[in-house]
Formats: sequence, C-alpha cells, structure tokens
Amino acid sequence: MDLPPELVERAARELNETSESRLAGLAELHAYYAAHSEEQPHRTDDPYLLMFLRHAKFDPVRARGRLAAVERWLRDCADDIGDIDKIRGPMFKEMMDKEFFGRLSSDRRTRDGACMALLRLRNLEAPEPTILLRWQVWVLKRAVHDPYVQVGGMVMLQSLTGFSLMHSGHFRQVQKKVGQKNFKFMGECVPFRVRGIYFVHQPSWWGLLFAVVKPFLSAKLKSRIRLFGGNLPALHELIDPAYLPEELGGSHPDTGRTWYQQQCALEAAEEAAGGAGAEAQLDGDAGAEPTASGEARAAAAAEQASEAAAP
Repeated sequence: MDLPPELVERAARELNETSESRLAGLAELHAYYAAHSEEQPHRTDDPYLLMFLRHAKFDPVRARGRLAAVERWLRDCADDIGDIDKIRGPMFKEMMDKEFFGRLSSDRRTRDGACMALLRLRNLEAPEPTILLRWQVWVLKRAVHDPYVQVGGMVMLQSLTGFSLMHSGHFRQVQKKVGQKNFKFMGECVPFRVRGIYFVHQPSWWGLLFAVVKPFLSAKLKSRIRLFGGNLPALHELIDPAYLPEELGGSHPDTGRTWYQQQCALEAAEEAAGGAGAEAQLDGDAGAEPTASGEARAAAAAEQASEAAAP
C-alpha cells in the first residue's frame, strides 16, 4: 500500500498521509465496523478503505460518511446496476468502441498532477443508459489500484467538437434517465477529488442545454467548471498538449483505449490469480508471493483480455 516515491510528499502535504496515519486510520475503520456491523460497506479490504481515507484526508469519520454514501447510492441504483460483483470491464467494450468515454492513462496528467478523463458527447449512443451507472461502479473498482488518481484527483475533459442539435436530443434523453444518479455519484460518492470539469469547443447554444444538467451539480462541482471554447492555448497552460488528442490541440494518438485495455487485462489477471484475494495481494496487502501456476494463469488471462479489448 506504499505510494510511488513521487507522490509521498504531496500526499503528506495535501492529504495528511504518513505511514502512521495510514495504520491508525485503517485500524479505526476496522474497529468501528467490527462494532457496528450493520453499517459495514460491501468491501472492507485495506486498499478499498484506504482510498476513502485519502479522500477524507485521513479523518475516519469523514471517510465513513463517504463510504456510507456509496452504499446508499448502490441501494438506490440496485435495479439499474444489478449485481455489482458481476460487473466486468469487457461489458463496456461497445461503449469504448464508440469512443464516447476514455480514461487517459495515469502517466498523462495535468500540469498540477491530476489524472484525466475524456468525454466526447457527440459519440454518446448508449442503447441502455444505465450502462453509464455500471461504468461508474467499474471505474470505482479500478481506482482502488491507482494511487495517482487517489492523490492527484481527476479532471473531466468534455470535448464538444461536432456536437449538434441532433446530438443534444439524445443527450437530453440519457440525462432524463440516469443524469441525476450519475451526478449524485460524482458529487457525493467518488473517493477522489474532482479537480475540474473542462468544456472545450462548446457551441454558442451550449448554455441552454447545460441548464438541464446544472440543477444536479453540487456547488463544489459547479465551481470547478471551466468553459474554454476554442481557446486551446488556455487549456494547454493547464495540460501539456503532448498528452492530449488532436481535437484538443494535442498530438497523442490515444483517447482512452489504452487505459481500458490495461484495466481489463489486470482485472482478468486478478481473477485468474484468485479473485478478491489477488486484488489485495496486488495492492501490497498480502504477505505471500503468488504461486508459479497463479502467475501463469494471470499472464494468460491478461493476454486474452487485451486481445478481447483490442479494436
């Protein structure tokens, strides 16, 4: 559970994280849930709890509050999401093929260290909008393994290149079905900081459509919205264009598929090596080394998942 060396100082400065605060925070959460089993979240492994402690700056009471918010959201969305234990990366392949949503790999970060996600609203063609809620659950699962997003937070890049009035009709339909639940998750549940929501190339009439969304945003999220329009130099002051796709004035060929393929492969490897126990082991929470046969199964599963996720 140790952080990469380049994150240690920032985590201490911004999140109050030290080896002592980690141990103390985890011990307090485990003791609390042992005494209050009715409040226990669906996961209590150390890497999962640690993600919420980081968001709460190692205040266990605040961490419990956000853990409880996730459980309430999962109950409220149970009919839409289904069995969360069955949510796997490959079920989102069609959505990824349409390049609506992409999480950029964690080595591509803003100049102040936030990870990035890219949304292309013109490609929003979810035949079943509830898949967007299941996607949130899967991203939460994968964030357990990513100290960069836990420490540095996330910036949401929304590219509106080519977004037309025809696209806006579909956007309103999706918004009506899952928008409130989706934004509630962002505002009340995600255990990492949303550092910014950046709109780029938005049309002149975008404000009228965005008025549909605004009521569902918390005051904090609203304060982090920036409208760049076509002012790409201003965007590049915050993000190195070498990390951005061409439509945002950058030169990087990947729009999120690489991260998705990597996570599908890792997920398959974890399951091949033993499921939840493997997740804890990969996060440094298990003492034993994986067996040779487990490593072989994990490598084979990872290769198969990469092939399945490839275009």
